[in-house]
Amino acid sequence: MAQGSKMSLTNIAILGLAAAALAGAIGFSQWRGAGDADAPATTAPMSNDDQVTALEAATRRDPKNVDAWQALGAALFDLNRFADAAQAFEKAVALAPTNAVLWSALGESRVMASERDPMPPAALDAFRKAAAIDPKDPRTRYFLAVKRDIDGDHQGAITDWLALLADTPAGAPWEADLRRTIEQVGKIHKIDVASRLAATKPAR
Repeated sequence: MAQGSKMSLTNIAILGLAAAALAGAIGFSQWRGAGDADAPATTAPMSNDDQVTALEAATRRDPKNVDAWQALGAALFDLNRFADAAQAFEKAVALAPTNAVLWSALGESRVMASERDPMPPAALDAFRKAAAIDPKDPRTRYFLAVKRDIDGDHQGAITDWLALLADTPAGAPWEADLRRTIEQVGKIHKIDVASRLAATKPAR
């Protein structure tokens, strides 16, 4: 088991998989619909590449349109173009610096774009900015708990994830992934989480 502030490559891989599954569920449930509302209208389904091309054109036509940059970031993220998604969200937060969802989307994109560091400083900075605006943002809460786990505070991370689970609406897209994350991290670090999970009911 990893000690202190270091994690083994195995632990990073397992935690990273859980993070990817949960972050995607939280991220898209929160902002994809809002962004798509301002995407260019079409009469027929477009391929993913065509959608990105259309969204890029929309940002060129109206570079101060926050929703256009948000929709572009979502589309790029969906194509696993995480570095490009981060650039789109950087444009969005520059236009709407008090929007916590955009900051957490930027943080998520920076995490997913990182090839080695499971929590790059730039991603952590984005999450902290999101938390200062909206401490209840679920994606931010999730990743700040990831940071605690990376730093060796496994109990604290699990406590934070359980608190997030308690505030999660029943049936939310990320509920099952959040439970699996808690179970996986508990197993990795030999922390019994079964009773605490059973006692934590999602919000109704």
